[in-house]
Amino acid sequence: MGCVGNRPCFGRSFEFANPAVSHRRSRRVRLRADSRVPMILDALRRFPLVASVQASDGAAVDDPSTLLKLAQCSIDQGVEVLRLQGVENIRTIKAAIGKPVIGLIKQAYPSSDVYITPTEVEVQALLDLGCEVIALDATPRSRPSKDFVALVNMIHQGGALVMADCDSPESVDLAVSTGCDLIGTTLSGYTSARSMTEGPDFDLVRCAVATGKPVIAEGRYGHRWQVESALRIGATAVVVGGAINDPVKQTRAMTPSPAQGRIGAVDIGGTWLRFGVFKGSKLIDIRRIERPDDRQERLDWVRSQILEAGVERVGVGTGGTVNPATGEVWEAKPIIPGHQGSIFSSETLGVPTKALNDGLATAWGHACHPLFAGSNVATLALGTGVGAGYVREGKLVCGSRGEYPRLNDVMTPLGRTIEDLLGGAGLSPNPTQEQQEDAIVAFETAVKLVREMYYPDHIVVCGGVGLSPWLARHLDRLSCKPSPYGAEAGLYGSMWLAHAI
Repeated sequence: MGCVGNRPCFGRSFEFANPAVSHRRSRRVRLRADSRVPMILDALRRFPLVASVQASDGAAVDDPSTLLKLAQCSIDQGVEVLRLQGVENIRTIKAAIGKPVIGLIKQAYPSSDVYITPTEVEVQALLDLGCEVIALDATPRSRPSKDFVALVNMIHQGGALVMADCDSPESVDLAVSTGCDLIGTTLSGYTSARSMTEGPDFDLVRCAVATGKPVIAEGRYGHRWQVESALRIGATAVVVGGAINDPVKQTRAMTPSPAQGRIGAVDIGGTWLRFGVFKGSKLIDIRRIERPDDRQERLDWVRSQILEAGVERVGVGTGGTVNPATGEVWEAKPIIPGHQGSIFSSETLGVPTKALNDGLATAWGHACHPLFAGSNVATLALGTGVGAGYVREGKLVCGSRGEYPRLNDVMTPLGRTIEDLLGGAGLSPNPTQEQQEDAIVAFETAVKLVREMYYPDHIVVCGGVGLSPWLARHLDRLSCKPSPYGAEAGLYGSMWLAHAI
């Protein structure tokens, strides 16, 4: 089974001592450790949530007696296994609670980036404390002293099990080939080996499960559905730490982004290129020009407005599909000439920048409005083209590369697409009765699709076509609402994007 493409998940060679030879030499001393495997696995199967009871550096709760109380709270709810860090913390909690412990010591050394139980000194301290499982960095990075195989053997000789904290398929391979007992996904996204995912790295969990070794999923688990998903993939247990036992991380996670400062908002449409200046969330100035056909001319104008307005950061809503990680327009229709390949980023605009498709940006803006905040809200942006977006539970629903709902390309009962009939590019300045009737059919088709796909609490309509008198009178009939931002919905969407930076 492959983890990445057709590359196998295990069996890869590394520049370490020969694991097969090492395993034969240590076969007898591993008997004691092997006897603990069923005991640990039974405990994890009874309650597959491992409570990591650790404190952020310098936090007020970072003392053994306080961490003991936090650990006891988890034990009282059924937790069978704890993951603990630091000699005094482990000594105090283990003596008081008597549950199996996955122990580790975080220790930085100037010669290496490895800090989770990096040397034999930390391993021996954990063995002396009687930890049933010892967690250590299992990445194939340079270590400050003994190689990885030597530490694994030392732990087994001491009668404990090894939990390998992995960051990538390569480190999973290393853990398997060196005889580690438990495979963890702890370090995924925290080294240069693998990009950080939003939430847990479920693909690495799948890779680890494919090896047949018991897997303990760990890293950015903050919701029950994430824990259950890892277990359904095949993990034996899941470690949760900051989400339940670290008030510093919890406070940081819940701290809202203040809507303050001087913000720039860019709206790049099929007809106009607009720049709005906001103070906090209040619009104080709008500048616009007819949208230039030349890509560089568009970028130069936006940069000039940023400098003139003296804004601290910028949000950009634009036609096309925009990668939120890079700001690159990687796919675009010819409504905006030469748009594919445009990049809106801090490097190209000179200030922190967030860019997305304009339908998505406008949807986010509506979700931030007092009328719709806290609701599941869909947006239909009907201007030169047709855009759409949906926000559910405060999160914009889109693809990892900024893909947006392609309602514009859906065929209507009239045999033409929604955008052909409803977008301003296909309508005359004063649409004929026939054009209006066809556009209304397209609008009804779009509303029906949105309602049946997303079940939103609200559908908000914006854009020059969407708010035109001949279409606006149909909004109430179809239980839609006009944008409270009026003609500036695109700018407000871009502004709220900037506040999310």
